[in-house]
Amino acid sequence: MTLRLGLFGKGRLGSAIAAEAGEALAWHVGRGETPSSRVEVAIDASVAEAAEAHLAWALETGTDLVIGTTGWSMPDLEIRVAGRIGVLTASNFSLAVALMARMATVLGRFAALDPARDPYLVEHHHRLKADAPSGTAKTLAAALMAGCPRKTEWTLGTPAPHQLSLGVVRAGAEFGTHTVGLDAPAEVLELTHRARSRAPFAQGALAAAQWLHGRKGVFGMDDLAADLLDPLFVFGDRP
Repeated sequence: MTLRLGLFGKGRLGSAIAAEAGEALAWHVGRGETPSSRVEVAIDASVAEAAEAHLAWALETGTDLVIGTTGWSMPDLEIRVAGRIGVLTASNFSLAVALMARMATVLGRFAALDPARDPYLVEHHHRLKADAPSGTAKTLAAALMAGCPRKTEWTLGTPAPHQLSLGVVRAGAEFGTHTVGLDAPAEVLELTHRARSRAPFAQGALAAAQWLHGRKGVFGMDDLAADLLDPLFVFGDRP
């Protein structure tokens, strides 16, 4: 089924989504512009300051909303939505990153088996990226810590025993590279995702819009991943 989509935001991510959406895109508006028609799902790839207004518009018009903007906080989001529409929020739309987050939890569980195994995370983005660490880095850190209960928070400085060491690089024109790793006395294990363009994020946003339509409530990429990616973790027949 092809959905009629609307898109907020004409920045780098918004432009990439528009290029991938093609004829499914009914409108594409920037700051101060008004949507021209009703759509089934809207994608917000604008700025953090606009997230609240776009949510209010979605609730008023009964439009499902995918929010890809980072840097905003809305603790009462579920209360506001109250099952009236579907809302999916994500710091990163890449399905490969969603898979990486699940694998990070497994890596964390492996680290938890031996206190000599130290999990860590390093991320690198272009020099103009405003937030540090990125929303993706925070998501991966949370996934890693979920598997390793002795790590209860992340830090950019010298870590205490209960902290996960997280490194941030802001330099050059890097689209985004994230590495989750495990350092043990005799071996190192690393898992790296490197984006070569914004296409994976645009494609993932469209997949999220397709998945969200018809659902009610607040969701994340982890919910989409549970549907699409969990079968990949089944190996052979189970008793």
